[in-house]
Amino acid sequence: MTPSSDSPQPLVELVSYLFTRREAILNNWRQACEQDEVLNRISSLSREEFNNLLPVILNILEQRLLNKPQEADPGTTATSHGLHRWQKAYALPETLRELNLLTQILFAEIQSFQEIFPKTDTRLLLQAQQTMVQLMTETIEGSVQKYDEFQRLEAANRFSTLQQALDQIQSLSRQRGDLLRTSSHDLKSSFGIINSAASVLRMEGLSDQEREQFMDMLNRNLTHVQSMLGSLMDLSRLEAGEESLHIQSFDAAKLLKELVTGVQPMAAERGLVLRADGPDSLPVESDPVKIQRIVQNLLLNAIQYTPTGFISVSWSNEVDMHWMFSIQDSGPGLQSSLTSLLAKQLRPTIDSTSSMGPGESQPVPVLPSSDHEITGEALLQEQTNGLIHGEGVGLQIVKRLCELLKANLDIETRADRGTLFRIRLPSH
Repeated sequence: MTPSSDSPQPLVELVSYLFTRREAILNNWRQACEQDEVLNRISSLSREEFNNLLPVILNILEQRLLNKPQEADPGTTATSHGLHRWQKAYALPETLRELNLLTQILFAEIQSFQEIFPKTDTRLLLQAQQTMVQLMTETIEGSVQKYDEFQRLEAANRFSTLQQALDQIQSLSRQRGDLLRTSSHDLKSSFGIINSAASVLRMEGLSDQEREQFMDMLNRNLTHVQSMLGSLMDLSRLEAGEESLHIQSFDAAKLLKELVTGVQPMAAERGLVLRADGPDSLPVESDPVKIQRIVQNLLLNAIQYTPTGFISVSWSNEVDMHWMFSIQDSGPGLQSSLTSLLAKQLRPTIDSTSSMGPGESQPVPVLPSSDHEITGEALLQEQTNGLIHGEGVGLQIVKRLCELLKANLDIETRADRGTLFRIRLPSH
Protein backbone atom coordinates (compact mmCIF):
# COMPACT_ATOMS: atom_id res chain seq x y z
CA MET A 1 0.00 0.00 0.00
CA THR A 2 1.54 3.26 -1.15
CA PRO A 3 0.20 6.34 0.64
CA SER A 4 -0.18 9.67 -1.12
CA SER A 5 2.35 12.33 -0.33
CA ASP A 6 -0.10 14.37 1.71
CA SER A 7 -1.19 11.48 3.99
CA PRO A 8 0.15 11.83 7.54
CA GLN A 9 2.21 8.83 8.68
CA PRO A 10 -0.08 7.98 11.63
CA LEU A 11 -3.05 7.65 9.22
CA VAL A 12 -0.95 5.37 7.01
CA GLU A 13 -0.19 3.23 10.06
CA LEU A 14 -3.90 3.23 11.04
CA VAL A 15 -4.89 2.10 7.53
CA SER A 16 -2.27 -0.66 7.68
CA TYR A 17 -3.57 -1.69 11.11
CA LEU A 18 -7.20 -1.76 9.94
CA PHE A 19 -6.26 -3.74 6.84
CA THR A 20 -4.38 -6.31 8.94
CA ARG A 21 -7.42 -6.50 11.23
CA ARG A 22 -9.89 -6.81 8.31
CA GLU A 23 -10.77 -10.47 8.90
CA ALA A 24 -11.03 -9.96 12.64
CA ILE A 25 -13.25 -6.91 12.13
CA LEU A 26 -15.67 -8.88 9.93
CA ASN A 27 -15.64 -11.86 12.29
CA ASN A 28 -16.27 -9.64 15.33
CA TRP A 29 -19.08 -7.92 13.45
CA ARG A 30 -20.77 -11.24 12.69
CA GLN A 31 -20.35 -12.42 16.27
CA ALA A 32 -21.90 -9.19 17.59
CA CYS A 33 -24.84 -9.63 15.20
CA GLU A 34 -25.33 -13.27 16.22
CA GLN A 35 -25.45 -12.24 19.87
CA ASP A 36 -28.02 -9.54 19.19
CA GLU A 37 -31.54 -10.67 20.12
CA VAL A 38 -33.13 -8.70 17.29
CA LEU A 39 -30.98 -10.20 14.54
CA ASN A 40 -32.08 -13.81 14.24
CA ARG A 41 -31.36 -14.49 10.56
CA ILE A 42 -27.55 -14.41 10.70
CA SER A 43 -27.09 -18.16 11.11
CA SER A 44 -28.84 -18.78 7.79
CA LEU A 45 -26.27 -16.69 5.88
CA SER A 46 -22.93 -17.94 4.67
CA ARG A 47 -19.81 -15.88 5.36
CA GLU A 48 -19.88 -14.43 1.84
CA GLU A 49 -23.60 -13.62 2.07
CA PHE A 50 -23.22 -11.94 5.44
CA ASN A 51 -20.22 -9.83 4.47
CA ASN A 52 -21.72 -9.03 1.07
CA LEU A 53 -20.26 -5.67 -0.10
CA LEU A 54 -19.01 -4.44 3.29
CA PRO A 55 -15.36 -5.27 2.40
CA VAL A 56 -15.76 -2.76 -0.46
CA ILE A 57 -17.00 -0.17 2.06
CA LEU A 58 -13.90 -0.85 4.17
CA ASN A 59 -11.72 -0.36 1.06
CA ILE A 60 -13.41 3.01 0.47
CA LEU A 61 -12.68 3.95 4.09
CA GLU A 62 -8.98 3.24 3.56
CA GLN A 63 -8.95 5.24 0.32
CA ARG A 64 -10.61 8.23 1.99
CA LEU A 65 -8.16 8.15 4.90
CA LEU A 66 -5.28 8.13 2.41
CA ASN A 67 -6.89 10.72 0.09
CA LYS A 68 -6.88 8.19 -2.76
CA PRO A 69 -9.45 7.85 -5.56
CA GLN A 70 -12.34 5.64 -4.49
CA GLU A 71 -12.74 2.32 -6.26
CA ALA A 72 -16.57 2.53 -6.07
CA ASP A 73 -19.33 4.94 -5.19
CA PRO A 74 -20.35 4.29 -1.57
CA GLY A 75 -23.99 5.19 -2.28
CA THR A 76 -24.26 2.66 -5.10
CA THR A 77 -22.46 0.04 -3.02
CA ALA A 78 -24.75 0.67 -0.05
CA THR A 79 -27.82 0.49 -2.32
CA SER A 80 -26.68 -2.91 -3.59
CA HIS A 81 -26.14 -4.05 -0.01
CA GLY A 82 -29.67 -2.91 0.87
CA LEU A 83 -31.01 -4.85 -2.11
CA HIS A 84 -29.19 -7.96 -0.94
CA ARG A 85 -30.63 -7.69 2.58
CA TRP A 86 -34.11 -7.08 1.15
CA GLN A 87 -33.82 -10.24 -0.93
CA LYS A 88 -32.83 -12.11 2.24
CA ALA A 89 -36.10 -10.92 3.84
CA TYR A 90 -34.40 -8.50 6.22
CA ALA A 91 -36.52 -5.73 7.64
CA LEU A 92 -35.08 -2.21 7.47
CA PRO A 93 -34.48 -2.00 11.26
CA GLU A 94 -32.43 -5.21 11.06
CA THR A 95 -30.20 -3.83 8.31
CA LEU A 96 -29.72 -0.55 10.20
CA ARG A 97 -28.86 -2.47 13.37
CA GLU A 98 -26.24 -4.49 11.51
CA LEU A 99 -24.57 -1.37 10.14
CA ASN A 100 -24.65 0.33 13.55
CA LEU A 101 -22.90 -2.71 15.05
CA LEU A 102 -20.22 -2.48 12.35
CA THR A 103 -19.77 1.21 13.18
CA GLN A 104 -19.24 0.30 16.85
CA ILE A 105 -16.69 -2.37 15.86
CA LEU A 106 -14.72 0.19 13.80
CA PHE A 107 -14.80 2.69 16.67
CA ALA A 108 -13.40 -0.02 18.96
CA GLU A 109 -10.61 -0.78 16.50
CA ILE A 110 -9.56 2.89 16.32
CA GLN A 111 -9.50 3.00 20.13
CA SER A 112 -7.38 -0.16 20.19
CA PHE A 113 -4.97 1.46 17.75
CA GLN A 114 -4.71 4.48 20.08
CA GLU A 115 -3.98 2.19 23.03
CA ILE A 116 -1.23 0.46 21.05
CA PHE A 117 0.19 3.78 19.83
CA PRO A 118 -0.63 6.24 22.63
CA LYS A 119 1.56 8.98 21.17
CA THR A 120 -0.57 9.22 18.03
CA ASP A 121 -1.93 12.70 17.45
CA THR A 122 -5.51 12.60 18.77
CA ARG A 123 -6.58 15.16 16.18
CA LEU A 124 -5.67 12.71 13.41
CA LEU A 125 -7.55 9.93 15.17
CA LEU A 126 -10.55 12.24 15.54
CA GLN A 127 -10.29 12.98 11.82
CA ALA A 128 -10.26 9.25 11.08
CA GLN A 129 -13.33 8.74 13.26
CA GLN A 130 -15.15 11.57 11.46
CA THR A 131 -14.25 10.07 8.09
CA MET A 132 -15.48 6.66 9.25
CA VAL A 133 -18.76 8.12 10.63
CA GLN A 134 -19.37 10.03 7.39
CA LEU A 135 -18.83 6.91 5.30
CA MET A 136 -21.08 4.74 7.51
CA THR A 137 -23.75 7.47 7.38
CA GLU A 138 -23.64 7.37 3.59
CA THR A 139 -23.81 3.57 3.72
CA ILE A 140 -26.88 3.66 5.97
CA GLU A 141 -28.54 6.30 3.81
CA GLY A 142 -27.91 4.25 0.66
CA SER A 143 -29.44 1.16 2.26
CA VAL A 144 -32.42 3.16 3.54
CA GLN A 145 -32.92 4.63 0.07
CA LYS A 146 -33.12 1.17 -1.47
CA TYR A 147 -35.51 -0.04 1.21
CA ASP A 148 -37.65 3.04 0.67
CA GLU A 149 -37.73 2.37 -3.06
CA PHE A 150 -38.81 -1.23 -2.53
CA GLN A 151 -41.34 -0.31 0.13
CA ARG A 152 -42.91 2.23 -2.23
CA LEU A 153 -43.02 -0.42 -4.95
CA GLU A 154 -44.48 -2.94 -2.52
CA ALA A 155 -47.04 -0.40 -1.33
CA ALA A 156 -48.03 0.29 -4.95
CA ASN A 157 -48.40 -3.43 -5.57
CA ARG A 158 -50.47 -3.78 -2.40
CA PHE A 159 -52.67 -0.87 -3.50
CA SER A 160 -53.14 -2.47 -6.92
CA THR A 161 -54.01 -5.80 -5.33
CA LEU A 162 -56.42 -4.17 -2.90
CA GLN A 163 -58.02 -2.19 -5.72
CA GLN A 164 -58.50 -5.38 -7.72
CA ALA A 165 -60.00 -7.07 -4.67
CA LEU A 166 -62.30 -4.08 -4.11
CA ASP A 167 -63.39 -4.14 -7.76
CA GLN A 168 -64.06 -7.87 -7.47
CA ILE A 169 -66.06 -7.36 -4.26
CA GLN A 170 -68.11 -4.62 -5.91
CA SER A 171 -68.69 -6.85 -8.94
CA LEU A 172 -69.77 -9.72 -6.71
CA SER A 173 -72.04 -7.34 -4.81
CA ARG A 174 -73.69 -6.28 -8.06
CA GLN A 175 -74.06 -9.91 -9.13
CA ARG A 176 -75.53 -10.80 -5.75
CA GLY A 177 -77.96 -7.92 -6.14
CA ASP A 178 -78.97 -9.21 -9.58
CA LEU A 179 -79.44 -12.68 -8.14
CA LEU A 180 -81.54 -11.40 -5.26
CA ARG A 181 -83.66 -9.34 -7.65
CA THR A 182 -84.22 -12.45 -9.78
CA SER A 183 -85.07 -14.51 -6.69
CA SER A 184 -87.38 -11.76 -5.44
CA HIS A 185 -89.16 -11.79 -8.80
CA ASP A 186 -89.50 -15.59 -8.62
CA LEU A 187 -90.94 -15.37 -5.11
CA LYS A 188 -93.21 -12.48 -6.10
CA SER A 189 -94.50 -14.46 -9.08
CA SER A 190 -95.11 -17.54 -6.94
CA PHE A 191 -96.91 -15.47 -4.31
CA GLY A 192 -98.94 -13.86 -7.09
CA ILE A 193 -100.03 -17.26 -8.35
CA ILE A 194 -100.77 -18.41 -4.77
CA ASN A 195 -102.87 -15.29 -4.18
CA SER A 196 -104.68 -15.66 -7.51
CA ALA A 197 -105.32 -19.38 -6.99
CA ALA A 198 -106.70 -18.67 -3.52
CA SER A 199 -108.96 -15.95 -4.99
CA VAL A 200 -110.21 -18.27 -7.70
CA LEU A 201 -110.91 -21.00 -5.14
CA ARG A 202 -113.22 -18.59 -3.30
CA MET A 203 -115.27 -18.07 -6.43
CA GLU A 204 -118.58 -19.88 -6.82
CA GLY A 205 -119.43 -22.14 -9.70
CA LEU A 206 -116.11 -24.02 -9.91
CA SER A 207 -116.36 -27.68 -10.82
CA ASP A 208 -114.65 -30.28 -8.63
CA GLN A 209 -112.04 -30.84 -11.34
CA GLU A 210 -111.24 -27.09 -11.58
CA ARG A 211 -111.09 -26.78 -7.82
CA GLU A 212 -108.67 -29.73 -7.67
CA GLN A 213 -106.48 -28.11 -10.36
CA PHE A 214 -106.23 -24.85 -8.46
CA MET A 215 -105.54 -26.69 -5.18
CA ASP A 216 -102.69 -28.57 -6.86
CA MET A 217 -101.38 -25.28 -8.22
CA LEU A 218 -101.58 -23.71 -4.79
CA ASN A 219 -99.69 -26.62 -3.19
CA ARG A 220 -97.00 -26.65 -5.90
CA ASN A 221 -96.27 -22.95 -5.51
CA LEU A 222 -96.24 -23.16 -1.72
CA THR A 223 -93.67 -25.96 -2.08
CA HIS A 224 -91.73 -23.82 -4.55
CA VAL A 225 -91.66 -20.86 -2.16
CA GLN A 226 -90.53 -23.11 0.70
CA SER A 227 -87.78 -24.57 -1.50
CA MET A 228 -86.65 -21.12 -2.68
CA LEU A 229 -86.44 -19.76 0.87
CA GLY A 230 -84.49 -22.86 1.96
CA SER A 231 -82.09 -22.38 -0.97
CA LEU A 232 -81.55 -18.73 -0.07
CA MET A 233 -80.74 -19.76 3.50
CA ASP A 234 -78.28 -22.40 2.23
CA LEU A 235 -76.61 -19.84 -0.02
CA SER A 236 -76.31 -17.31 2.81
CA ARG A 237 -74.59 -19.92 5.01
CA LEU A 238 -72.16 -20.80 2.23
CA GLU A 239 -71.32 -17.16 1.52
CA ALA A 240 -70.85 -16.50 5.24
CA GLY A 241 -68.30 -19.35 5.43
CA GLU A 242 -70.39 -21.28 7.94
CA GLU A 243 -70.13 -24.55 5.99
CA SER A 244 -67.24 -26.92 6.76
CA LEU A 245 -65.94 -30.02 5.03
CA HIS A 246 -66.21 -33.53 6.48
CA ILE A 247 -63.85 -35.62 4.37
CA GLN A 248 -64.28 -39.39 4.32
CA SER A 249 -63.76 -42.34 2.00
CA PHE A 250 -66.84 -43.46 0.09
CA ASP A 251 -67.95 -45.00 -3.20
CA ALA A 252 -68.99 -42.12 -5.47
CA ALA A 253 -70.54 -44.51 -8.01
CA LYS A 254 -72.83 -45.97 -5.35
CA LEU A 255 -73.86 -42.50 -4.12
CA LEU A 256 -74.63 -41.25 -7.64
CA LYS A 257 -76.65 -44.38 -8.52
CA GLU A 258 -78.70 -43.99 -5.32
CA LEU A 259 -79.41 -40.33 -6.09
CA VAL A 260 -80.49 -41.13 -9.64
CA THR A 261 -82.71 -43.99 -8.41
CA GLY A 262 -84.28 -41.63 -5.87
CA VAL A 263 -85.49 -39.15 -8.51
CA GLN A 264 -86.51 -41.71 -11.15
CA PRO A 265 -90.21 -41.53 -10.13
CA MET A 266 -90.16 -37.72 -10.50
CA ALA A 267 -88.56 -37.99 -13.96
CA ALA A 268 -91.01 -40.69 -15.01
CA GLU A 269 -93.95 -38.57 -13.84
CA ARG A 270 -92.80 -35.78 -16.19
CA GLY A 271 -92.27 -38.27 -19.04
CA LEU A 272 -88.45 -37.89 -19.01
CA VAL A 273 -85.92 -40.64 -19.67
CA LEU A 274 -83.24 -40.55 -16.95
CA ARG A 275 -80.10 -42.63 -17.56
CA ALA A 276 -77.01 -43.18 -15.39
CA ASP A 277 -73.68 -44.50 -16.70
CA GLY A 278 -70.27 -45.04 -15.14
CA PRO A 279 -68.01 -47.62 -13.50
CA ASP A 280 -69.66 -49.82 -10.89
CA SER A 281 -67.24 -48.62 -8.23
CA LEU A 282 -65.46 -45.28 -7.84
CA PRO A 283 -63.71 -44.98 -4.44
CA VAL A 284 -62.83 -41.36 -3.57
CA GLU A 285 -62.10 -39.16 -0.57
CA SER A 286 -64.36 -36.14 -0.30
CA ASP A 287 -67.43 -34.83 1.51
CA PRO A 288 -70.34 -37.08 0.42
CA VAL A 289 -72.99 -34.73 1.82
CA LYS A 290 -71.68 -31.80 -0.24
CA ILE A 291 -71.49 -34.02 -3.34
CA GLN A 292 -75.08 -35.12 -2.70
CA ARG A 293 -76.26 -31.50 -2.46
CA ILE A 294 -74.55 -30.60 -5.76
CA VAL A 295 -76.08 -33.57 -7.58
CA GLN A 296 -79.55 -33.00 -6.09
CA ASN A 297 -79.54 -29.31 -7.09
CA LEU A 298 -78.48 -30.08 -10.66
CA LEU A 299 -80.76 -33.12 -11.05
CA LEU A 300 -83.85 -31.37 -9.69
CA ASN A 301 -83.16 -28.35 -11.92
CA ALA A 302 -82.79 -30.63 -14.94
CA ILE A 303 -86.04 -32.46 -14.17
CA GLN A 304 -87.94 -29.26 -13.41
CA TYR A 305 -86.84 -27.32 -16.47
CA THR A 306 -86.72 -30.08 -19.10
CA PRO A 307 -90.22 -30.28 -20.58
CA THR A 308 -89.57 -33.43 -22.66
CA GLY A 309 -86.68 -35.65 -23.62
CA PHE A 310 -83.73 -37.02 -21.74
CA ILE A 311 -81.45 -36.50 -18.75
CA SER A 312 -78.08 -38.25 -18.58
CA VAL A 313 -75.88 -38.66 -15.51
CA SER A 314 -72.36 -40.06 -15.93
CA TRP A 315 -69.18 -40.39 -13.87
CA SER A 316 -65.61 -41.60 -14.45
CA ASN A 317 -62.02 -41.55 -13.24
CA GLU A 318 -59.66 -39.01 -14.77
CA VAL A 319 -55.89 -38.72 -15.00
CA ASP A 320 -53.77 -36.97 -12.35
CA MET A 321 -55.82 -38.20 -9.39
CA HIS A 322 -59.14 -36.61 -10.31
CA TRP A 323 -62.65 -37.86 -10.96
CA MET A 324 -65.68 -36.25 -12.55
CA PHE A 325 -69.42 -36.50 -12.88
CA SER A 326 -71.76 -34.74 -15.30
CA ILE A 327 -75.46 -34.05 -15.68
CA GLN A 328 -76.81 -33.27 -19.15
CA ASP A 329 -80.37 -32.54 -20.20
CA SER A 330 -82.28 -31.89 -23.42
CA GLY A 331 -84.02 -28.81 -22.04
CA PRO A 332 -84.21 -25.28 -23.46
CA GLY A 333 -80.73 -24.28 -22.22
CA LEU A 334 -79.93 -21.66 -19.62
CA GLN A 335 -81.92 -18.44 -19.67
CA SER A 336 -80.13 -15.38 -21.00
CA SER A 337 -80.65 -13.68 -17.64
CA LEU A 338 -78.70 -16.49 -15.99
CA THR A 339 -75.96 -16.61 -18.60
CA SER A 340 -75.39 -12.86 -18.26
CA LEU A 341 -75.49 -13.01 -14.45
CA LEU A 342 -73.21 -16.04 -14.09
CA ALA A 343 -71.01 -15.62 -17.16
CA LYS A 344 -67.99 -14.36 -15.20
CA GLN A 345 -68.50 -16.82 -12.35
CA LEU A 346 -69.65 -20.01 -14.05
CA ARG A 347 -68.51 -19.27 -17.61
CA PRO A 348 -70.97 -21.25 -19.79
CA THR A 349 -68.99 -22.25 -22.88
CA ILE A 350 -69.53 -23.66 -26.35
CA ASP A 351 -66.32 -24.41 -28.23
CA SER A 352 -64.76 -27.03 -30.47
CA THR A 353 -63.78 -29.23 -27.52
CA SER A 354 -67.19 -29.18 -25.82
CA SER A 355 -69.38 -32.26 -25.63
CA MET A 356 -72.15 -30.44 -27.50
CA GLY A 357 -69.85 -29.60 -30.42
CA PRO A 358 -69.01 -26.23 -31.99
CA GLY A 359 -71.56 -23.52 -32.51
CA GLU A 360 -72.93 -20.30 -31.15
CA SER A 361 -74.68 -20.40 -27.80
CA GLN A 362 -78.18 -18.99 -28.29
CA PRO A 363 -79.50 -17.59 -25.01
CA VAL A 364 -83.06 -18.35 -24.04
CA PRO A 365 -85.21 -15.19 -24.35
CA VAL A 366 -85.87 -13.37 -21.08
CA LEU A 367 -89.43 -14.08 -20.04
CA PRO A 368 -91.57 -10.98 -19.49
CA SER A 369 -92.40 -10.08 -15.94
CA SER A 370 -96.04 -9.87 -14.89
CA ASP A 371 -97.12 -7.57 -12.12
CA HIS A 372 -100.83 -7.81 -12.76
CA GLU A 373 -103.10 -10.31 -11.09
CA ILE A 374 -103.49 -13.54 -13.06
CA THR A 375 -106.80 -15.36 -12.91
CA GLY A 376 -108.68 -18.28 -14.36
CA GLU A 377 -107.42 -19.84 -17.57
CA ALA A 378 -104.50 -17.40 -17.88
CA LEU A 379 -103.26 -18.56 -14.49
CA LEU A 380 -103.48 -22.21 -15.51
CA GLN A 381 -101.75 -21.45 -18.83
CA GLU A 382 -98.82 -19.59 -17.17
CA GLN A 383 -98.36 -22.38 -14.65
CA THR A 384 -98.48 -24.98 -17.43
CA ASN A 385 -95.92 -23.10 -19.52
CA GLY A 386 -93.49 -23.14 -16.58
CA LEU A 387 -92.75 -19.43 -16.53
CA ILE A 388 -91.71 -19.52 -12.85
CA HIS A 389 -87.96 -20.13 -12.74
CA GLY A 390 -85.59 -20.31 -9.79
CA GLU A 391 -82.42 -21.77 -11.28
CA GLY A 392 -80.12 -18.92 -10.27
CA VAL A 393 -79.99 -19.61 -6.53
CA GLY A 394 -79.49 -23.35 -7.10
CA LEU A 395 -76.58 -22.71 -9.48
CA GLN A 396 -74.99 -20.29 -7.01
CA ILE A 397 -75.23 -22.97 -4.31
CA VAL A 398 -73.59 -25.46 -6.69
CA LYS A 399 -70.82 -22.95 -7.45
CA ARG A 400 -70.14 -22.25 -3.77
CA LEU A 401 -70.09 -25.97 -2.91
CA CYS A 402 -67.64 -26.59 -5.77
CA GLU A 403 -65.36 -23.84 -4.42
CA LEU A 404 -65.52 -25.44 -0.97
CA LEU A 405 -64.57 -28.83 -2.43
CA LYS A 406 -61.83 -27.30 -4.66
CA ALA A 407 -63.73 -28.67 -7.67
CA ASN A 408 -63.89 -27.28 -11.22
CA LEU A 409 -67.33 -26.50 -12.62
CA ASP A 410 -67.77 -26.42 -16.43
CA ILE A 411 -71.03 -25.48 -18.15
CA GLU A 412 -72.00 -25.98 -21.79
CA THR A 413 -75.39 -24.71 -22.93
CA ARG A 414 -77.21 -24.29 -26.23
CA ALA A 415 -80.66 -22.93 -26.83
CA ASP A 416 -83.26 -25.64 -27.55
CA ARG A 417 -80.59 -28.37 -27.24
CA GLY A 418 -79.94 -28.47 -23.50
CA THR A 419 -77.29 -27.89 -20.85
CA LEU A 420 -74.34 -29.91 -19.56
CA PHE A 421 -72.83 -29.46 -16.09
CA ARG A 422 -69.45 -31.14 -15.55
CA ILE A 423 -67.80 -31.28 -12.08
CA ARG A 424 -64.12 -32.30 -11.68
CA LEU A 425 -62.88 -33.11 -8.18
CA PRO A 426 -59.63 -34.39 -6.61
CA SER A 427 -59.76 -38.10 -5.86
CA HIS A 428 -57.99 -37.64 -2.51
